[in-house]
Amino acid sequence: MASPSIPETSPAAPAPAAPPNPEPVPQPDVLPPSKVTGEFNVLCYTFLMLFMVSFIVWAIFSWTGYGQRYAPHADGWYKGGTRSIEVTLVREDMQNLACASDVAFEGMHCAFRANQKPFDLQGAEDRLLLRPYYTVDQVLFLGAGLWNSLGMTGQLPKERFSIVCNYHMVGSLKSASLRWQATGPFAPAKDAVPVGLLTECVIPQ
Repeated sequence: MASPSIPETSPAAPAPAAPPNPEPVPQPDVLPPSKVTGEFNVLCYTFLMLFMVSFIVWAIFSWTGYGQRYAPHADGWYKGGTRSIEVTLVREDMQNLACASDVAFEGMHCAFRANQKPFDLQGAEDRLLLRPYYTVDQVLFLGAGLWNSLGMTGQLPKERFSIVCNYHMVGSLKSASLRWQATGPFAPAKDAVPVGLLTECVIPQ
């Protein structure tokens, strides 16, 4: 009896070769979450402290009236102080120079109110009428009494001249409009302006 035939088997296919190991992809440096949070908290704390210090300084200056007692951009100018100043003028400045504000200081005020209407319909004496001036070292201020102190005589020089006065500062005006020509427009002052009385004005010889 013939033996049953055994089917022929194909040789096993070779296993696919394993792909070569890929090179590792560099990863970006990432700070641990705890370190990021810590740096953020430090930054916030710094900004908060700067804000608090600025607010405290502002509050102290506001409470003490620093802005009304001291003149910005003018070292040594303070309320109640008297100093010698030099100003250059022309005769026409008596009519040309004017300011506008609703605020009065010890009876002294601008020729016009903030709406540029006359402050005093009856007019004011020169010793009470504030006008804008610049010192020779370019300090802007409002002063009353200059022309009254000079005597407002017809003996003033025809050309530009200098005068030396004692200036007694009585305060500082935060908002005022200034005019430099009789027919010119009023323009707001950029900063607070010292206010005071001019006395003992003389023309240096």
